[in-house]
Amino acid sequence: MMTSLKSLMGGGERRGRGRGAVTASVLVAALVAASCGYLSIGPRDNVRTAAGDPEGGGPSAYNSSVLMGRVEAGPGDIMVAAVPEGGGGGALEHYVVRSGPGPFMIYLPAGRYYLCSFTDANSDGEFRAGELSGAFRRPGGGDPAVIAVRECQVVPDLLVSAGPPAGERVKLAGAFRFRVDARHLPRQKDNGEIAALYEERFCGQNAETGWWNPSLFMRGFGARIYFARPFDAGAVPVLFVHGAQGSPRDWAYFQMRLDGKRYQAWFFYYPTGIRLSLASRLLYESLRDLAARYRFSKIVITAHSMGGLVTHDLLIGHDLRAIGIEPVLLVTLASPWSGFESADRALRYPSKRLPVWYDVGTGSPFISRILSSRIPAATGHYLFFGTRDSVAAGRALDERAYRAADGMFGFDVDHVGILSDRSCFRKYREILAGAAGRSQ
Repeated sequence: MMTSLKSLMGGGERRGRGRGAVTASVLVAALVAASCGYLSIGPRDNVRTAAGDPEGGGPSAYNSSVLMGRVEAGPGDIMVAAVPEGGGGGALEHYVVRSGPGPFMIYLPAGRYYLCSFTDANSDGEFRAGELSGAFRRPGGGDPAVIAVRECQVVPDLLVSAGPPAGERVKLAGAFRFRVDARHLPRQKDNGEIAALYEERFCGQNAETGWWNPSLFMRGFGARIYFARPFDAGAVPVLFVHGAQGSPRDWAYFQMRLDGKRYQAWFFYYPTGIRLSLASRLLYESLRDLAARYRFSKIVITAHSMGGLVTHDLLIGHDLRAIGIEPVLLVTLASPWSGFESADRALRYPSKRLPVWYDVGTGSPFISRILSSRIPAATGHYLFFGTRDSVAAGRALDERAYRAADGMFGFDVDHVGILSDRSCFRKYREILAGAAGRSQ
């Protein structure tokens, strides 16, 4: 099945016109209001659709939060849907599709919801109210339970168990249309799935969609870690985290040269248009899941551009050691520690604002927290930057970021070229070997 989001414009979602591969100035270009991408920002990804911006205290209408867990059902296509308490009326908007039981992740506005599952029992490619197959209940069973979620909150570990809901709490009939053609929707996959970097899910168009239309990206792919090969208990995981409008494909040069006997490549794929604190929380949940399943004890984290902000927030905001993971090393490449003035300007646009713009502005609370916090002392931290980088430029050299680092190295490359530079990888391999030796 095709996994590009190119033609998946149903269900009220919108997508920007195709613009080809990501250029070296992705982050700056992404903030230009006249671009087709800006014009295509849909209401669920536009913070201005709220009665007030995040600082204004008004009720949210844009997608900002995540419900995640596992759905139990029989074989076949399954839709997991978040139904607003009271029904809400209109078309069903907050749903994902899976092929069989397994994990799900729904990106939606803050609010109060019932979680229900629908199974395409007659295999006609559509879900209807009469195909209701399960719901989330509190321990002990009973009627479906309401789940309250706040703005930028993740509610994990939700179980949608098989069996029709009891009572009439979930108002479905007459309130929603369920004629969703499942044959043309990508199915969310499991965390830790094995994938090749050339697969279409990692194409530039999907990566671009993750910036301008993160709701569409989340519906199709969620935010998860992918493995380059089956889990190897004898190899240290090296987690690669891409930057704005990026994908795991950005790390092809590094993956090909990584010592496969000592290390295994993992890739975090996420929509870069979401709030960065939400991205770091979803990364934490992915790692928590993998730690419970595989019991690995050490990890190396390598991040490019905005991915460095996400991973820094992961390490200062979430205790990986509490879930059995020792982060022995963080290497960030061309990360814009000081934020972007262009994001500050973008927040003054009168009609549309992407969630991520609130975090990459120079005076954002997120940037302030990053620059005023330190990652765990036991985690080695090295900063790489390009001397010809016109995107991160001096932002990658902010003294507040590198004063606590173990080392800082410059290379004669631009913002994207740092990902395929021989001297850069040579230094990276040297640092990696040193960190592995210290951690033994």
